Amino acid sequence: MTAPGKPTLPQLADELPRVVWTLHRLLRQKQETPAGEHPRPPAQVELLRLVESEPGISVREVAETLRMQANNVSTLVSQLVKAGYLDRRPHPDDRRIVQLYPTEKMHATSVEIAKGLSAGVTEALEQLSPQARKRLAAALPDLAELGQVLARPS
Repeated sequence: MTAPGKPTLPQLADELPRVVWTLHRLLRQKQETPAGEHPRPPAQVELLRLVESEPGISVREVAETLRMQANNVSTLVSQLVKAGYLDRRPHPDDRRIVQLYPTEKMHATSVEIAKGLSAGVTEALEQLSPQARKRLAAALPDLAELGQVLARPS
């Protein structure tokens, strides 16, 4: 990088994914598995988060959103239904389409994981200066917008 806090566009494009990947890896390491559960593979976690945010989403829509093959999504869905995290329901207007819904078990597990993760992040944020926390908070809308731009079809 050039001057601290003043990277060029190519430097920012190189550094941002590194920082985000490191944060992602560390957050996954901090994430506690709920009592009596086994850690879920990242693909299952992504699918669960998507269904939680979009109840009623179809397998095809999951595959498109996560950029996965439909047969791989179907396999993941079967595993998660068997584990009690997802519920499959036929679409009311087209019974050929299966919609996915989170179960109570999934909601309870999600809340437990979120509380633990939030506590860990809060503890880390408390170790930062107020100025650093303010800069992070100010960057959140821009990071969310960057995520939306990256999610657009190429």
